[in-house]
Amino acid sequence: MSVLAARKCERHPAREAVARCPSCQDHFCRECVVEHAGQLLCADCLARQAAGKKTESRARWRRLGRMSRLVAAVFLLWIVFYGFGQFLKTIPTTVHEGTVWRPGD
Repeated sequence: MSVLAARKCERHPAREAVARCPSCQDHFCRECVVEHAGQLLCADCLARQAAGKKTESRARWRRLGRMSRLVAAVFLLWIVFYGFGQFLKTIPTTVHEGTVWRPGD
């Protein structure tokens, strides 16, 4: 008798196990496992994998949102510094040379 046949299903203790889930390493009967991508998985692990794909998609959208906010912030800073530079260009050169502060000129 094989070791697997001596095992019982995790969900149905009266039934003998026919497969072991490679993800959670628990033993299950024929009704409790599903073939997915060439592996026999239990329903819980299959649900976890499906939820993982959803979270990957959400993470991708979050990264895209962060990148768009970063680009918007850099663009806003560029506009602010450009405007400040334009303001500095309007200051007369006498202020830069220091002649505005000399008395009697």
